[in-house]
Amino acid sequence: MEEFDHKITTFGIRNRILVFTLIVTLVPLLGLGWAFYTQTKKLLQDKVELELHNISHFAQREAELWFKESAFNVRVFSNSFVISENLEHFITLTQSDDSLNSFKIATTVGVISEYLMLVQSQFQEYQRLLLLDDAGKIIAQSTQTQNDFTLPDDWKEQITQNKMLIGELGDNRLSNKASFIIATPIFSGKQEIIGLLAVESSITGLESLMQTVAHSESIQLSLLGKNGSILSSSSQGYTPGTPAHSGAESLAKLYNNPMRPATYISNQGAKVIGIFSPLPRLSWGIMMEKSYDLAFAEVMDLKNITLTIIAILLSIVAIAAFFLSYSILSPLKTLINGAIRVANGDLNVKLPIKQRDELGVTISVFNDMVIRLQKTRKQLEKLATVDSLTGLFNRKYLMESLALHVKRFTRHQTPFSILMADLDHFKKVNDRYGHLAGDAVLVKIADVFNDTLRSIDISGRYGGEEFLIILENTQEQEAWQTAERIRQAVEDSSVTMAGEIIKITISIGIATSSNKIMMNNGQLIGLADKALYEAKQNGRNRTVLYNSTSTDKTNAAKPQ
Repeated sequence: MEEFDHKITTFGIRNRILVFTLIVTLVPLLGLGWAFYTQTKKLLQDKVELELHNISHFAQREAELWFKESAFNVRVFSNSFVISENLEHFITLTQSDDSLNSFKIATTVGVISEYLMLVQSQFQEYQRLLLLDDAGKIIAQSTQTQNDFTLPDDWKEQITQNKMLIGELGDNRLSNKASFIIATPIFSGKQEIIGLLAVESSITGLESLMQTVAHSESIQLSLLGKNGSILSSSSQGYTPGTPAHSGAESLAKLYNNPMRPATYISNQGAKVIGIFSPLPRLSWGIMMEKSYDLAFAEVMDLKNITLTIIAILLSIVAIAAFFLSYSILSPLKTLINGAIRVANGDLNVKLPIKQRDELGVTISVFNDMVIRLQKTRKQLEKLATVDSLTGLFNRKYLMESLALHVKRFTRHQTPFSILMADLDHFKKVNDRYGHLAGDAVLVKIADVFNDTLRSIDISGRYGGEEFLIILENTQEQEAWQTAERIRQAVEDSSVTMAGEIIKITISIGIATSSNKIMMNNGQLIGLADKALYEAKQNGRNRTVLYNSTSTDKTNAAKPQ
């Protein structure tokens, strides 16, 4: 990961704050009479417009960052092997003439839908997640209700150019609140786009962001739709869907001059100064308004200020600016340093909160964000390594662990063994009792592994009803004894489904590391597979240890 290294110079910023404050204070001193009044008025007007522009630009930037963060989350989930591998499997099935394809396709779609529902449960703002093919048609979604869904007309261009899609939703959205769509492409192993992961999301997070930015009662932030209607506002008395302005001329004045302050009459009949900031990739925008009289109230008061008071204020303002800059820059520096640590991958960050102002709230929100990132990282790590049905490790984790054991054996001659286990007549269980019973059997096998194996051993689902176990620091005899305990425990266990008792057995093939043979992952699994095949051929419910000269070491169980 590329590390961030930003040097913060608080001295220069403090000097600039002091210089700016002195200039603003000295300008009235140098202006006399009418010139003093007019110049001060212009200065205050520019200051108000700059404040509006800065706040509007900040709100626009924060909204863009919020959209990018939402798109990043969707991109993370689209890269999940649950999505990519099952989508490729789905495409392969749809192109095949196998008679069992309908069932396999339904199973694949069910796995994808469960994953989408799991992701949706972690994000309150998500209204629906959808998996689409490369033509934009729905394959799976996270909701039971099969609502219509339409992508924007330019979705292919956005995906090609930006590797993502951000757009508005039409009348097919799932709620009455304003919402939008984010979609990212899903790539095959050949880096070809084979589908899209799309999310219908509400603007709940954006509304909270607007409430945070509009910290003063004299400032009102409103989110406008493409037709000029209010989607959300920091004002308590707004009605969603109502026009932002009663007059088309006022609205056009804002829309035609984005990021430029304008004076007009609001819906409430008050004179205000406002600014409109369009949002990128959407036809929405943020409108900020401030009372004109409140913004320029100081202009009328300047007539009564004397030169003596100005001289006194000059000293007071300079001292206050110094301490104010220190009170702002100190927690800001702490916050920036914490953000750099998080950007470099260190999530063990908790910043101290020394004051209860806006910066204190920002640091508190930052700490909460880091905690959420920690939880999200743990959840993603678990999803990437654990089989969702059995709770055992998945095939990807098993192969990585096996590779590490092979390297360790190559370097240090640390012995280990692997068990390749396969349930006997598992297809008959599914055909007779149903797939729910099959799932219950798989879960039962996982329980047997957890009860039988040591904490240092690794067990996982290799595929379907086949399991792979890695026994740490284990020779042939110990491996065979462990396999026998597992086989016997499975034989003694049962699963009850709909009042019927289902008995199950398992066949196990064993392969161990050897000082004479340098093996890689595939060779070792191949040897275990050969032993497993012999166990199946000799009547199942057996344990077979692979040996280069013979494979006659089996248990005495009767063939089933």
